[in-house]
Amino acid sequence: MDLFYDSVTPANIPAGSKACLYADGLYKAPLSAAKRFSAVRWITVYGGVTAAKYAGCADFETGNPVYANPTALRDWVMGRTSKGMRARVYCNRSDLALVRQRLRGLEYLVWIATLDGNRLSPSYTAGLWAVQFAGGMTAKYDTSCLYGAW
Repeated sequence: MDLFYDSVTPANIPAGSKACLYADGLYKAPLSAAKRFSAVRWITVYGGVTAAKYAGCADFETGNPVYANPTALRDWVMGRTSKGMRARVYCNRSDLALVRQRLRGLEYLVWIATLDGNRLSPSYTAGLWAVQFAGGMTAKYDTSCLYGAW
C-alpha cells in the first residue's frame, strides 16, 4: 500500500516521500518546497475556476472558502474536469454526504479523513482516492493511504 503525507509545514514531511502541499491560503507552500519530495499534489482551500488550474486537491473543511461558498467546490471540479484533469476532494468522513450533494452529476475522487487509524477499504465509497488515517492537530504531519492512482 502506497502512503503519502501532508502538513501545514512541509519541512515536517519525510523527505523523498509523496506529499500534498498547500497551493494557496494561509499555509501556502513555496514551489521550492516540492523539491524535497518524490511526487507532489497541490491543495486549494479556495476552490473555484482559478484554483482548478494549479491544484489537484480541494480541502473541503469548515473554515475554508471552498467549504463556505456552495459554488466554489463545484466550480473547481468543473474547471479540473473540463481540462481532462482529475479532481480530488479532501473531506472528513462526516462531510462526505455534503460533498456528494454539492457535486451531484460531476466526476471526482474523494480523499477521506478518518484520523482514527481506520483505513476504510478501497470499496468504502465510489471514487475513493485515499484515506487520511493518522495525524491531526497535534501531529507533525498527516498520513494517508493511496487507493487510486497518484
